[in-house]
Amino acid sequence: MTLLIGATYLTVKMALDRHAIQQEISFLTSRQFIRFQQLANQTRAVMSASADPNLPEYIVQPMLDDVRRAIADIRDIISRLETMHRRLDMNLLERVTPQSAVDEGLYLELNRRLEVFLSRAERVVNASHEDRRRRYTFWGPVDFAASADSILMRHFNDLIQQAHDRSDTSIGSAISISTVLLLMLAVISILASIFLFYPLLMKLRSEHHRKMDFEKKLTCLAQTDALTALKNRSFFNSAINELFQRFKRHGAGFSMLLVDLDHFKSINDNFGHPAGDATLLHVARTFQNVFRPDDIIARIGGDEFAVLLPEVDDEIRLNAIADRIVKEIAADFLFEGTTLRISASIGGATVPTHATDEAGLVRVADLALYAAKSGRNNAVVFDEATLAARLEQNEMAAALAGAAERDEFIVYYQPKVCLRTGGHLGFEALVRWNHPELGLLAPGVFLPLMNAPHLIGDMTRAVVWGVCRDLQAWKATGLLPGPIAVNLPEALLINESGFEILASAIRQYDLDWHDLTIEVTEDVFLNRYAERIHASMTRFRERGVSIALDDFGTGFASLLHLRDFPFDELKIDRGFVADIGLDHRSEQIIQAMIDLSRNLGKRCVAEGIETEAQHEFLLNVGCGIGQGYLFAKPMPGSEVKERLFKQSGIAQSRHSTETFDSSVRMVGADATTSAPR
Repeated sequence: MTLLIGATYLTVKMALDRHAIQQEISFLTSRQFIRFQQLANQTRAVMSASADPNLPEYIVQPMLDDVRRAIADIRDIISRLETMHRRLDMNLLERVTPQSAVDEGLYLELNRRLEVFLSRAERVVNASHEDRRRRYTFWGPVDFAASADSILMRHFNDLIQQAHDRSDTSIGSAISISTVLLLMLAVISILASIFLFYPLLMKLRSEHHRKMDFEKKLTCLAQTDALTALKNRSFFNSAINELFQRFKRHGAGFSMLLVDLDHFKSINDNFGHPAGDATLLHVARTFQNVFRPDDIIARIGGDEFAVLLPEVDDEIRLNAIADRIVKEIAADFLFEGTTLRISASIGGATVPTHATDEAGLVRVADLALYAAKSGRNNAVVFDEATLAARLEQNEMAAALAGAAERDEFIVYYQPKVCLRTGGHLGFEALVRWNHPELGLLAPGVFLPLMNAPHLIGDMTRAVVWGVCRDLQAWKATGLLPGPIAVNLPEALLINESGFEILASAIRQYDLDWHDLTIEVTEDVFLNRYAERIHASMTRFRERGVSIALDDFGTGFASLLHLRDFPFDELKIDRGFVADIGLDHRSEQIIQAMIDLSRNLGKRCVAEGIETEAQHEFLLNVGCGIGQGYLFAKPMPGSEVKERLFKQSGIAQSRHSTETFDSSVRMVGADATTSAPR
């Protein structure tokens, strides 16, 4: 009997040990599968990022580090699995009932394929940035489409299922053995059973709870976003499918919101990725504070979120929820002592009002989001007008691709005048798009559609060359239109592109550099390449080009920026000018800007002057230069020539240059008021 009890004890102990090892193998295999999926996605992201020639290396480097960590994790898991298999092979029960040759072959084949995948991933991360960019079209389909195919996925699934089955079999075997032997020995060895088997039963229970905990952790890991703790795209897809099934069974409607953060990339570029992570956490907290516990919130992309609202099928209610989210997200938040601000565009749709299937719901919600992004910091619930606007914008975006080649961009000019004498001082060049079907379009209509850097560069080149061509024609007739201001985007200032565009046009039309003025916005101060922009501005000023800081007061300029940045002119944004006579605070701000520009020895120009009251106020507080509808609307080049002739003739045009110098002296006192020539 003692031998029987001892044999029973050893048998159950070996069964439990085998179960514990198999459970560990099951968990490690599942973990390996998850890390494999993450590595595949991360490696594709690296190749996709490397294909973008404008994406800097510092953005790709953290992605490479993530891939290397994933490779190291998978190799560590492989090593641990080999150790666990060796321990399992040493178990006596495993020797009696070993796994089948098919299962063993499946395990070896998976390891072989996985090793091939890891080797390819290592080649990607160890390659140079240029090599990855050139070979992306080869690596994309060959290295990873094949590695992540259905065969490898089935190997993982089969191996995980096999591990689970063997683990469950071990538990069943242990329970069966324990039960039978306990019944046999119950009468003669109840006390011995208590002392010998009770600890083993407790261990069995512990192993069962451990298995349940493993499954919960794996489920959470597979369905949760690591940064925000919100649900991920996988969970979202399952949830929306379940809601549609419930809608088909019971007719229960629901709503969906798509949320896209505005200018999120600029936060990463200007403040770094930790600030970007803090922004995403701010948005996640906002969602959790606003939405109900039953609402499903998921992060489906880098700066993209989706929300499912069960039992919300009323457009008015959905509009109110979306508007509240926009307002809450726009609230300031702190990051390492710095106040940050982000806004969001939201598109929404309801079931069954707008769609009755998953594909249709996603499509109409995406259309609404696109409409919201045209205005930013906005929420739009889908309607037919949204669809029509999206189609129109798609057509316009396609037409923009060749607008510069078709010579459809034309230049309009708005005069700058001396506020004291009314004399002409110069112009600001404004772009218009002469659409072949829609006619003349203002910049606000088409500039938001120009997301590609080459489109912006082509448009800027067309504007600069058009200005220089007009300047040559006017000067040939003896007219002196004064300097013409041209807006240059940041993308053309961080490299040689902007300088080459101006230099080539000036050479072509035999002009002087000081015939042009360059306007930039305050955003250049926070650009990651601010030093390059500073160098470009300095290079322009060395040639005699004046630099104007446009829309002053609406961006992020600090006094330190104003002290160190090479500029000659401050332009007061039209938003402040419009409030003259309506808002005393705006008037005080304008006064402060004028005083600041005077003390720094800079010119000060007021934009958007439309009334005599505004003109008189600006004159009284010391602003010397202005532009706006009160003096003249933007006009094509043909009308500029007529205006200059009509206003004062050629002699008076020459006098306008003297008036300009006089106005500059009035604003800038004895300080230097123009760039070196």
